[in-house]
Amino acid sequence: MHPGGLRYNPPTMTRRRNALVFLLCLILAVLVGCDSETSESNSGSAAPATFTVVALNACWLFDGIGEDDFSTAPQSPEEAEAHLTDIAAYLASVDPDFISLAEIEDGAMLDRLNEKLGGDYRPIFVQGTDDHTGQDVAALSRFPIAASGRSDAQVRYPIPESKLTAPRGIEEVYKHFWATTEVGGVTIALIGLHLLAYPDELSRVVRREAQASIIRDLARGFLDQGYEVIVLGDVNDFDVDVCDAAGNEPRTCVDRLLKDVDPNREGDELVNVCHRLEQADRYTYWYDRNRNGIDDGDEEHSQLDHILVSQGLIPYLVDVRIDHSHEARTVSDHWPVLATFGFPGE
Repeated sequence: MHPGGLRYNPPTMTRRRNALVFLLCLILAVLVGCDSETSESNSGSAAPATFTVVALNACWLFDGIGEDDFSTAPQSPEEAEAHLTDIAAYLASVDPDFISLAEIEDGAMLDRLNEKLGGDYRPIFVQGTDDHTGQDVAALSRFPIAASGRSDAQVRYPIPESKLTAPRGIEEVYKHFWATTEVGGVTIALIGLHLLAYPDELSRVVRREAQASIIRDLARGFLDQGYEVIVLGDVNDFDVDVCDAAGNEPRTCVDRLLKDVDPNREGDELVNVCHRLEQADRYTYWYDRNRNGIDDGDEEHSQLDHILVSQGLIPYLVDVRIDHSHEARTVSDHWPVLATFGFPGE
């Protein structure tokens, strides 16, 4: 024993022990490195994810200040707050991942809505050009947004695809946005829109066709870049292939423009998800035709709001519904369309 009670190791034994410790450390480092590489590889893989989108015309989601020219808009801050609360309560009840809203006033109202929903969403607001009503289209997303914007394109109407010859002019899409995101390893471009109203009014019909042609070109551009595409919102028109409850047929070619976005390819690139619903359930708007204040059923029901998705998303589509859980004109004057996708990841 070495003085002081400590065991004395000869220099040779010490060197052997140090060599053994070094070898063990080296092996451990290699194992940790392999595990780290595996973890990094796993973290780079897309996890399974569900993705629920909703298209809702929020019916004048304004602050109630200076809206005298529009009787259907809130006429006071108190009325506006009550309407905002109703919209937030409804959206919280369905808990979507992506909310596309028509008829919202500005980014401030979008932020107020997000706050009522707990602030869990990322706001998407791109200033539109509707100087008449001041309405815009905006969105909230739980998934990170890579980029967003709008198209400044203008086109002459009637467009070549139209069956109409008048009136004539130049049109743009005043209320719309686009945003890109990734869900479950799938890159998606979402285009929210609100096209001109009145499906049968000639002066609006040719202009709405022109607007649809701009959205068509926008959707085709994203498809060409490898994105899957979702077009959603208030189209203010019908779909001849997916008839609504009242059997309304379009006077325009809007539905064709929004589905067959690339005529050089065979078939439609986009599909109306409501083809999965029974015809009697396809309605998002109540038009009180006889003005009796009573919802008289199918003959007064039309579908103006749509969700169109690219063919590559159809295999992931797990649920579609138009939510009629609230009475007409209680939450909004439109019923929302919802679609849920399930992505397995990689």
